[in-house]
Amino acid sequence: MHTLEVFILTYNRSGYLRESIESVLASSFKDFTLTVVDNCSTDDTKEVVDSFEDPRIKYHKHPENIGGINNINSAIRMSTADYVVLFHDDDKMTPQMLEEEYNFLEAHEDAGCVSSTATDFHDDGSVDEAVSAFDGEYKIFKGRQLFDAYFAEGTHTVCPSIMYRREVLHSHDLIFDPAVGPCCDIKLLFDIERYGYGVAVINKVLMLTRRHGAQDSTMHYIPMHIELYDYLNNDPYYGPMLEEKRQWRDAKYHDFSKALASLEIKGEQDRTVLRGLEKKLRSSCGGKAGDKCRYSVTVFAAKCFPGLMRKIYYKYKGGAS
Repeated sequence: MHTLEVFILTYNRSGYLRESIESVLASSFKDFTLTVVDNCSTDDTKEVVDSFEDPRIKYHKHPENIGGINNINSAIRMSTADYVVLFHDDDKMTPQMLEEEYNFLEAHEDAGCVSSTATDFHDDGSVDEAVSAFDGEYKIFKGRQLFDAYFAEGTHTVCPSIMYRREVLHSHDLIFDPAVGPCCDIKLLFDIERYGYGVAVINKVLMLTRRHGAQDSTMHYIPMHIELYDYLNNDPYYGPMLEEKRQWRDAKYHDFSKALASLEIKGEQDRTVLRGLEKKLRSSCGGKAGDKCRYSVTVFAAKCFPGLMRKIYYKYKGGAS
């Protein structure tokens, strides 16, 4: 029987952490260890962990904050079990998640990891309706299928739901690369596929993703994805693969440049940073001449006539980006 470790990565979220721990302990699969990896929290995180009297729970606190991505990588490096889950401190897993993913990896030796799908839940207790992600019970992406799918219809992978084969990570020194930025989880999946393993997705909601304003994915969605595209564009392996995605790249520049232009008009973020992001977006995605021209004209008008541009924007867009 293979062994399983769950790691919850946390920093100053003791209010959410308790629910996350409770969801893991409620799993139908019982034979695991749970390690809370604390990135030097200053709140009562340790007291929350200590309040659980369960011998499976361990607690590791870094003496200083090493950054969120490095905190994840510290869990990968300290892992010893055959299978590893890197879970978020503000999400919840269903009681079936560990068991179903464990059984899947046991039955599919070609899969280097397996994800489930997820649905959102909110602080008021409401849960969004679960929707089937695709036809069939599961998919296993191989070769470059995951890469191609990501730039077509999406992959439906959900980072904290993923169960990894530790040997796959350790034998190839695969980590959440800080150079990629917050979307390094996506690049890690590309790397797993690159080294010849399958990336599987079970077409079942086995995880609940908490939606709140303090999430990186909520606050920094545009910058984090532009950083990913920029990294892939400059990578000697993935760059030529990205170059093939002309239609997708044009569409992505169109969408993201419009979003950046709206932020320029609203004036709520550092314009130097926004223009730096557009430069990276233009480099990695190219974009059609008309879209690039519209962005440049909008930025110029927002700089010269800020009040007028905001008035027009809020009249016709209602503040939406």
